[in-house]
Amino acid sequence: MNRLITAIWAEGLKIRRSRLLWISLSVSILLPIMLGLVFSGSIGSQNNRGGLLDSMGFMEELGFVVSIGGMIGFGFVFSWIFGREYSDGTVKDLLALPLSRYGVAAAKLIVATVWCVALALILFGVGGMAGWLVGLKDWSLEIIVQSFERYVLLALMTICLSIPVAWIASVGRGYLSPLGFIVLTIVITQLGGGMGIAQYIPWAVPGLLSGASGEVDHLQPVSLILPYLTGGIGIAGTLAWWRYANHS
Repeated sequence: MNRLITAIWAEGLKIRRSRLLWISLSVSILLPIMLGLVFSGSIGSQNNRGGLLDSMGFMEELGFVVSIGGMIGFGFVFSWIFGREYSDGTVKDLLALPLSRYGVAAAKLIVATVWCVALALILFGVGGMAGWLVGLKDWSLEIIVQSFERYVLLALMTICLSIPVAWIASVGRGYLSPLGFIVLTIVITQLGGGMGIAQYIPWAVPGLLSGASGEVDHLQPVSLILPYLTGGIGIAGTLAWWRYANHS
């Protein structure tokens, strides 16, 4: 257990010393601020928005941002944490540590997941403050609290859907394959929506639940389980690859 904690601390240190920290933080802070300015009419055109231009509509839009944009942002986090070891040629050094291969992969998965959760919370927190600062209509703490539960559900689903990116980054031994996988999931989601089967595509579920299609879809229980099932498969695949694959 002590070795796992040390590995987690080391992975966290890599993030703190990387540009990823500041890039991801900047995006999580600037996106809700810009969105608040758009809703308040300070920038952009409100005529192009089809939803409500009040606090509730703003919080729903944050859910849309984390469910759609989160797949790209969270996916990049998992891609960087796993893919960089192959690109930098440090994967052999990791496997030489006095820690099992499961432990190495688990530490990376834990750090990536925690960082994605932190980014999602920062996005929501800054969004709540931005709505208050720009003076959105009907802004109140009650609306923030009511929106938080749904936002957390969407964020957790999106993070789970991003976990397979770690597996793809490990199999592909770098950044290119996982980034291509992210693009592929977006394309599949769009095609599934056009064919009317989006509710059966895991990566489309958060968008449907957030109301990205114009209204909140009432999904079947099997659809709500798909993102978590996908995350579980991603964890199992990643751990199995690091344990049994030939990394020479």
